[in-house]
Amino acid sequence: MRKAYIYIIIICLLASVSCDSDKKKGPVTAKVQSAPYELLVVVNKEWLKTTDGEQFKQMVESPIEGLPQQEPYFRTTYIFPHAFSSTFRTYANILVVESGSKYSRIGLRQATNVYAQPQVIMYLEAPNTGALIEAITTYKDRILHTFNENEFVRERNFLGRNYAKTVHAEALKQFGVSIKIPEVVDAIKKGKDFMWASDTQEDFRQNLCLYTLPMRGLTVENLVEARDSVMKINIPGGNEEQWMETDRRSVMGGMTRVGNRDVLMVRGLWDMRRDAMGGPFVCYAYPDSVNQRVVVAEGFVFAPNKAKRAYVRQMEAALRTMIVEGNTQK
Repeated sequence: MRKAYIYIIIICLLASVSCDSDKKKGPVTAKVQSAPYELLVVVNKEWLKTTDGEQFKQMVESPIEGLPQQEPYFRTTYIFPHAFSSTFRTYANILVVESGSKYSRIGLRQATNVYAQPQVIMYLEAPNTGALIEAITTYKDRILHTFNENEFVRERNFLGRNYAKTVHAEALKQFGVSIKIPEVVDAIKKGKDFMWASDTQEDFRQNLCLYTLPMRGLTVENLVEARDSVMKINIPGGNEEQWMETDRRSVMGGMTRVGNRDVLMVRGLWDMRRDAMGGPFVCYAYPDSVNQRVVVAEGFVFAPNKAKRAYVRQMEAALRTMIVEGNTQK
């Protein structure tokens, strides 16, 4: 009897230690396992078959801006709530859709690094299924922006370890800027206040351009005008009547925040004048108050007959790594 009593005490002590250990559990260290630009939506899949559900899917899978053909922001997987097990919990981007009387109004909550990192889980809530369309309409832009920013974090983390060293060194030497771009984009061509780096793959190419402009009123129109002048000089075509230019009908942009910096972002389509070549581009213009100039970093892609979202987004993440040396804003 005494032995049994002692045994019970030991078991209780172990259980207590285990509970204390769980309470003191440190930050999540597991890495996310999903591919870039994948989104997991936890939702009642039967509801997705309804008219409201189809409308919901169209909003979640809305096309990304600035590409020559329609491509959604994310490759989306839908699962029932009961299937949300460990297999799926290592996704980087997770949207949990819930409805019921426990919610008095529509809402959106966010959690980070719950099961892995860097991970964002967003909880879209509504008092009933009829209110879910109102919820996604209200919060769609915020949801897509948040998940997109999380993908930029993942890409920047990767580029911090894997980047084109020669391009990084040349950018520092020629422009006094630090920028980390994909390792394959390492073939450099230099011009006056201009640098062009490209990869050498045959079926598609990612490209980086760096150049400077005078410090003046920075607007979308001014940047596009300057871009066309710079590209005409530095990226000619096969003859004197061909050069890179902007398809001005496609241009969109405005001021945006990168870290602690206000920069001008412009995206759209480029084409080669009097030629069939073209594709998407994105520009970030960084004001450099110390040197009274604007440093422009541009990524553009040539990938005929291929989906272009991943290539453009990877280049955009690279542009957001740029630091102008000597400036206080990083």
